[in-house]
Amino acid sequence: MLTQEQKFELLIEGVVAKGYAVCDDFLEPHEVENLLSTFTKRYQSGKFREASIGKQSEAHKAALIRGDEILWLETNSIDVAERMLLNKNQAFVDYLNQTCYLGIVDTEIHFAKYDIGKFYRRHRDTFQAQKGRILSVIYYLNPNWIPENGGNLIIYTSENGIEKGIVIEPLAGRLVCFESEKLEHEVSEAFAERFSVTGWLLNRG
Repeated sequence: MLTQEQKFELLIEGVVAKGYAVCDDFLEPHEVENLLSTFTKRYQSGKFREASIGKQSEAHKAALIRGDEILWLETNSIDVAERMLLNKNQAFVDYLNQTCYLGIVDTEIHFAKYDIGKFYRRHRDTFQAQKGRILSVIYYLNPNWIPENGGNLIIYTSENGIEKGIVIEPLAGRLVCFESEKLEHEVSEAFAERFSVTGWLLNRG
């Protein structure tokens, strides 16, 4: 079992070498279970909203591009599961700032739920309205996920002018980190309910 610092180093090495990194078991099974419990409670309370890609007038266009429902986490949340995740995420931010001097000054984090048949077409995580995102992080909360469930993250990289799609399954406890500005990615159609926590680490833009 890797220590937290070793997990951080694994992520940093991957991002430096390839622009993305995957760390399995970043969240322990009981942490995933607790987050799912809070996730379900929040969802059943009707707090989630359909995600958008811009202005409200583009709602129809958004539905053709992405189908997830989201709920932003409050940075001062006192929920035990949310607090655990926020603290782990902040520990990663602090480590990045201390070792890589990235100047991360803020974070954005939300729950994301994909119902059966939903997806998110190929895109980048940075655009005019949201400058300053330097790293994207995704924490997966899907126990017993199988390939037939789809819902994979696909990150597009290029080597020697040849594009390649890296397929990453949304397995429980897994953390994926990648460069927000450089790497296009998508979520393939889900054939089972899919749960995650997505965040961005921001500098001053």
